[in-house]
Amino acid sequence: MKKGIKITIYGLASLFVAFVVYANSQPKPLHAYAKDSQLSVYQLKKPATEQDLQKINDELEQVQGISAVAGNTESQMLSVVFHPNEITETDVKKWLSEKSISFEKADFTTVGPPAAECPVPHEYIMGFQKIKYALNFR
Repeated sequence: MKKGIKITIYGLASLFVAFVVYANSQPKPLHAYAKDSQLSVYQLKKPATEQDLQKINDELEQVQGISAVAGNTESQMLSVVFHPNEITETDVKKWLSEKSISFEKADFTTVGPPAAECPVPHEYIMGFQKIKYALNFR
């Protein structure tokens, strides 16, 4: 029984050491140092002019946690990039509603057969990357 536990402990320790060596085999990419960010795109219900979009842009960029805003007069879409650990999408929507801006979440569904998707959830990949960067001692 003790031999099995010993083998298990040595196996787990060697896997951990191998992962640390793997994590340090490459330098951290620049995006490992950046804050997490999220993009939300909204379809404006009322037509907005360039001046209207510029006013929204200027006011939204003053909100804590929002890093970028872009509006398009042709498509009547508003894109907002924010840091989810500082402000939530609900807060962004609430702010837009308070300014009497009528909008809805943009729908990007496509017609036709669905495209191939990665079978591994994005959260798993990002979690693996965060652990890898944490164990990178370069």
